[in-house]
Order: sequence, then structure tokens, then C-alpha cells
Amino acid sequence: MLRALLRRAVRTGGLWAALVSFAWGARAEPLPSPELPQTLTLTDALELLRTRSPRTQAEQARLEVAAAARLESSVYPNPSLSYGALLLARGVNTGARRQHEIVVEQPLLLFGQRGARGRVAELSVRAERARVEASLAERELAVRQAFAALLSRQERVRILDEAAAELERLERIVLARHQAGDRSRYDVARIELEARSLEMELRAATAEVEAASRSLAALLGFPDFRPRAQGELAPRALPTSPERLWQLARERNAAIAVARADEALARGGLALSRRERMPVPAIALGTLLTEDENSASAFVGVSLPLPLFDRGQGAVARAKAELTVAERTLRAELEEARAEIARLAATYAHRVEILRTLEQRVSVHVPELRRMAEDSYREGNTGILELLDSVRTVVEVRLQHLEHRELVRQAEAALIVATALEPQP
Repeated sequence: MLRALLRRAVRTGGLWAALVSFAWGARAEPLPSPELPQTLTLTDALELLRTRSPRTQAEQARLEVAAAARLESSVYPNPSLSYGALLLARGVNTGARRQHEIVVEQPLLLFGQRGARGRVAELSVRAERARVEASLAERELAVRQAFAALLSRQERVRILDEAAAELERLERIVLARHQAGDRSRYDVARIELEARSLEMELRAATAEVEAASRSLAALLGFPDFRPRAQGELAPRALPTSPERLWQLARERNAAIAVARADEALARGGLALSRRERMPVPAIALGTLLTEDENSASAFVGVSLPLPLFDRGQGAVARAKAELTVAERTLRAELEEARAEIARLAATYAHRVEILRTLEQRVSVHVPELRRMAEDSYREGNTGILELLDSVRTVVEVRLQHLEHRELVRQAEAALIVATALEPQP
């Protein structure tokens, strides 16, 4: 019987050990991260930033701290319990030899201190929320610009890849002309050298795509993420009137919202300091017990602090100074933001104008230039240097066009975030 019980205990212990080991291993092993899309649109990137970025989640947690402070401000002060004993040490007993006094004292917030604390706590939550949204707006600008840079680097690789294919086609033409005895070996060597040079440039551009992808992933907070951007670098039709943009910015700009929230918080702090300087009376209820005569007496009392020296003048003066700072900061933020909006609008309009001029006066002639150079070489009117110069010129024009499109998108991103043309959900 004893042996059977021991075997059962061993089996039960082994089972529990296996369960504990499995549970510990399951807890120690990190949970797999949710799948991330390999191709991102700008909307997808901003959605990841707002909902799944570790930095965004960390800053959202700051709101819980402010909410806890709001809960703390709504709590009423605790009562206090005191006990005192009177024991006869020597001399004539004029009453009872032992007396016990038990008193409960409750502070009374009669002058609106509790309501003022709640209003300040609510304003603190709003100010913290404004700061979180301002931080998100800054990172949104960085993500928009990093996304535009990644799109541009990918487009650069495509342009160079097409140029390499075009150069390979021309290389076959030159080689055929050389084999026919129409061109010298120099033409073949020269175009081969140009092809190898373009190949190295293409490899460098591919490395820049990798670096841009890593930068975007770092901004989103996913170190092992290597996204590819999907979209167009074509400029959008944004308003460029400084007055209209300023009307939007003064209501939606994140930095202005933070300054307004801080000013409201400082104003609430001044109102609270004026409430807190009022005295807080306390009512006391208790009993007095005697042992010899076995008697009990009731005790009722009221206490009130006398504001003879500390009348809260220091706290009020500090709150006034903080309100002055907040008002001046808001005024400065408004003036600086208005100047910045005007600068961004002018920069955006200027870059769009340059891009349009480039497209209308330069880029439109690229296909014709390429065809004319090849026809002239086929007819023997020009040499290999002129043909390669036309290829290089076409590539440079296309890359210049790409660079200006990226500059427009960078200015566009700054203008969108500054004026909140696309409000955050």
C-alpha cells in the first residue's frame, strides 16, 4: 500500500514538474511580433506610426499618469483619529484617576478647493494630450519625408536600371557596327566602360534604397523591418495662400495647441492657488471616558488655521508668474508659427514652379533628344562620344526631374503637418 502511494506521488510530481516547465518555457519565449506588410503606402506608414509604433504606445501611457492625477484630485481628505489618556501621578484625586479621550477630526473644504483641484487636473490631462499629439506630429513629418526619400531612391534605381538596359542595347548596335568594319574598337571599349560605370552607379543607388528603408523602419520603431514604398511622387494641389493656411494652422497646429493648453493650465493654477490660500476648518467629534465613576462625556470642537504669516502669497505670486510666461509663450508661438507658415507656403509654391518649368521646357525634349542622337550615330554623322553624351544627358535630366519632385514632396509634407491639412484620426 505504501509503495503504491509513493509511485502515485512520483507520477503526480512528475506531471506537475512537466506542466511548470512548459509554462515557464512559454512565458520565457517572446511572443511573435505581428506581421508587417512588405510594401507600404503613405497611409499604411502613418497608420503604423499611430497605432503600432512602440514610441507612440509609450507616449500614450503618459496620459494614464495624468488621468491618475485627476483621480487623486477628486479624493476628499482623510479624517484623523487621536487618542489621549490622563493618568493621576500624585496628589489629591479631584476627579477620576484615569481618563481616556478619543477624537475624530475631519477637514472641511468649504471654499471650493476640491473643485479647483479637479479643474486643474482636467487641464493637466488636456495639456499632456496636446504634448503627445505634438510629438506625434513631429514624428509624422519625419515619416512623411522618409517615405518620400524612399520613393525617390526606388525611382532612381528604376531610372538607372532603364538607362543600363538602354546602354546595353546601344552596346549591341556598336558591336555590330564594329564587326561590320564600320566602327573602330575604340567605340566598343568606350561604350563598355560607360556601361561598367553605370553599373557601379546602379549598385550605389541600390544601397541608398536599403539605407532609406532602414531609416523609415527606425522611425516606425521596427528594427528588422525592410519596407518598400508604394506610391507616386507627383505633387498634390495644396493651397498656397498664407492667409488661408494660417486660418487652418492657428486652430490645428500642434505646437500652438500645446501653448494654448499650457496657458489654460497656468490660468487654472492661478485660480487654484487663490482657493488654496483660504483656511481649511476642521470639525472634531469625540468622547471622554472616566474609569472610577464610569462616566462618558461627548466632545465637539472646531479648529481653524489663522493666516497671520503664510497667507499663500508665495503660491499666488508663483502662479501669476507662470501665467505670464504661458501667455507670452503662446503669443510668441503664434507669431513664429505664422511666419513659418508663410515661409513653408512660399517654399512649396517656389519648388512647384521650378518643377513645372523643368517639365515644360526640359523633360519634354528628352525622348526626341535620345532618338536624334541614335539616328545621327547610325548615319555616321556623330561619334561614340556624342552618343554617350546624349545617354548621360538623358539620365541626368531624368534624375534632376526626380530630385525636384522629391523636394516638392518634402515641402508638401512640412506644409501638411504644420497646417494640419490632414487632421490626425
